[in-house]
Amino acid sequence: MTRYLYRPVSRPLASVLARTWVTPIQLTLFSALVTGAGGVAFAFGEYVAGVALALCGQIADCADGDLARMTSRTSRAGAFLDSVLDRWTDAALIIGLGFSDLDRYGAVAALALAGSFLVSYARARAQSLGVDCPDGIATRDARMLILMTAAVLGTITAGLWLVAILGIVTSITRTAWAMRSLAD
Repeated sequence: MTRYLYRPVSRPLASVLARTWVTPIQLTLFSALVTGAGGVAFAFGEYVAGVALALCGQIADCADGDLARMTSRTSRAGAFLDSVLDRWTDAALIIGLGFSDLDRYGAVAALALAGSFLVSYARARAQSLGVDCPDGIATRDARMLILMTAAVLGTITAGLWLVAILGIVTSITRTAWAMRSLAD
């Protein structure tokens, strides 16, 4: 399952960090900075460097939650910050790819950004009403993997379209699920 794609690396990393002064929130901030730097690299057409940074950032992003659970330092503030910074880094990678060649990728990057945000918003709004949605086919890990793979393979247009379409489909399925659950 792509939701736990980075766990084979993030858990051992969190185990090592649990014996240090690093806090989950510090790791959250670090992951956002590194992933954001990946988006900047994408914008300058440095796709391999962007993928390397984004991959490191995504592993660190997964490790922050592992670290919080291992050290009993979970918090609502940390969970909130992690979710907000996830949206920022999603945007950084998608916008970075779009800016790398606005003529070729700009419009589809806007659609990918919308699809990506709709997935997150549908779940967040449903949860605010007391309903949880299933993951669907376009989890965040899947979307990030698609973007990184597309950047390395030079299939950026296809990757952005895939993120856009899968995001929209996932948002629609989450919305339908929530509507059924809220109607009860």
